[in-house]
Amino acid sequence: MSAATKTPSPTSIEAQVLLDVALLRSKAADLRVTATDIGTPLSTTYRRRASELELEAAALAARVGLIEDLQLAA
Repeated sequence: MSAATKTPSPTSIEAQVLLDVALLRSKAADLRVTATDIGTPLSTTYRRRASELELEAAALAARVGLIEDLQLAA
């Protein structure tokens, strides 16, 4: 396989961004799970915060050009 056909490895900044995006998404998922176990007023707040974290993850991915990594909450 020639060097021209190899997929470049992510830089340390890209690797850190990928980690940050994964952590934000993980926190959002945890909040959504917790929201199912608690009362109605607080569950709405947890779901809203989860959506904010998912949007932050998407914006961070877009900022460094990882557009294919975008998955926005509905």
